[in-house]
Amino acid sequence: MKKLFVIALVSLVASSCSNNAYIAEFEKNTKTAKEYFKLHEEENADAMFEYLHPDMEWHMPVYGMGMAGIEQVKSAILGYQAEFDNMKFEADYWLPGVDTETGIPDGSTRVYGTWTSVNSKTGKETTLTSYHSFEFKDGKIFKGGDWFDLGGMMSAVGQKNLVIAEFKIRPGKQDEVFAAMEDEKMGLNITRNYKGCNSLVTTYNKDSNTFWVISDWDSYDDYNAYLEWRTNEFTDLGEALVPLLKGGLNGFRPIFPNSGYKVY
Repeated sequence: MKKLFVIALVSLVASSCSNNAYIAEFEKNTKTAKEYFKLHEEENADAMFEYLHPDMEWHMPVYGMGMAGIEQVKSAILGYQAEFDNMKFEADYWLPGVDTETGIPDGSTRVYGTWTSVNSKTGKETTLTSYHSFEFKDGKIFKGGDWFDLGGMMSAVGQKNLVIAEFKIRPGKQDEVFAAMEDEKMGLNITRNYKGCNSLVTTYNKDSNTFWVISDWDSYDDYNAYLEWRTNEFTDLGEALVPLLKGGLNGFRPIFPNSGYKVY
């Protein structure tokens, strides 16, 4: 009986020591994460970069995007700081993280809270609820991610440089136009990935046999650079489309600049 009591006591002490170690690690890592956020508020990107592990894997709040590495995270940080001023984070609560396989606390940390800021281009204020998780390796942020509605926020408060490109199609040629637009070697996926293009959607009106491409750009200079490139260098799509449009090249009309973008 005495032996069982001793074993139980040793187990209890070992468990207590283990829990204390997890708590200490959690508190240390939470302090680091808070410092990281504070630097973001101060727009001190270079200091933030020092907190990142070179082999990090990070979940980005972007639809369809896979796990990001350190260079993508750095680019995102610089983008946020260029786009927003007066960034402030108010935490609801910090919680200890657990090992995803065992469910045992592992010293990682996570937080629910709210970011507020002002869009530097439009002056519109933002209030963004968010969730962030942090795992550490060698004292640096190694894994985790950001979860919030980035697209919704940018649609609501960001500046839009919309271009509406109209394609008036010859009778019976719409399927060929659709095929050209979808062609992976020359189509609209090339446009979407061109420098400065933030988004691109299309729509088609059967009654008028007209196809529209609606895209958003960092600036209209970026779109002009793209248009010049499509016209003078990478001409495959234009050469495929012109014979399919009413009046040839006259069947294409890019409408820009545009202003007064608003979400209701």
